[in-house]
Amino acid sequence: MATKNQTIDLEFTLSNNVKVKVDLSLANGHLLMKCREISGGMATIVYMMSEIATFDGEKIPAPEILNWNPFLIIELEEFWASLKKHSI
Repeated sequence: MATKNQTIDLEFTLSNNVKVKVDLSLANGHLLMKCREISGGMATIVYMMSEIATFDGEKIPAPEILNWNPFLIIELEEFWASLKKHSI
């Protein structure tokens, strides 16, 4: 389990060559509930990733990610699902 100031970084590259770096230590139940509320429950993963990840070193707001090609969003969702084995 991560300590308060410890980061748990995982990286992957989308098919459009955008490098995504996720800090799992930022993810918690409070953030999950916030993202569910903001997204209406339908884009929770996108909102979570916008909060805990950088894309080529930059933060990208969820509404901007939702404008991406849908296949890139599916890749992001599939990566999120793979993070389960790295639970903190």
